[in-house]
Amino acid sequence: MIEDTTMTYRPNCGPTAIAALTGLDVDHVMKAYREQWKLGPRWNGSSHLSRLITTAKRLGLLLKPERGAKGSLGTWVVREAIPGRRYLIRVGGHFVALIDGKVIDQMGIDRLDSLAKKRVTKVYFVK
Repeated sequence: MIEDTTMTYRPNCGPTAIAALTGLDVDHVMKAYREQWKLGPRWNGSSHLSRLITTAKRLGLLLKPERGAKGSLGTWVVREAIPGRRYLIRVGGHFVALIDGKVIDQMGIDRLDSLAKKRVTKVYFVK
């Protein structure tokens, strides 16, 4: 559930987005990522797209690429997002989840206003 997502100020936007999409705790997702990629105890949550997609699949979340994703996050959410569909979105080097019109990252829930001008570089939807 979105409310259960632990918000932190660490650079763990990818695991936080996956946690929001799966309903799992952020620490659980970070542990799975750390174990799968054999990262040490000093790893703080920074993630790569391909590894994040693989870890999400391992946690039971099937993500499919959305074609033609471009423009600002604010514009993409209004024009392209399908209501009721959940998304993993990369804006620059930052990952967010989009669930029910709310943009979620490690800094909080409903962050569309503060991230609206960020450029969308990749979008995946939950199948």
